[in-house]
Amino acid sequence: MSEEALNSATARLEQAIARIERASRARDDIGNGLAEALASLEVRHGTLRERVQETIERLDVLIGQEGAR
Repeated sequence: MSEEALNSATARLEQAIARIERASRARDDIGNGLAEALASLEVRHGTLRERVQETIERLDVLIGQEGAR
């Protein structure tokens, strides 16, 4: 292989590696965003669960009061 062909092949390999590295960083950024979204959803789910439980407890009290009448 001539030096010119070798240099050309090396340049193409370096370009390919750079594309792969950029794609990897982009994928990591997306992954971080998904992790943050999941954490937010978990917090919201916990809050919703607490509110539903509180509502059920209040309804139980109301139903108990109606039954006592």
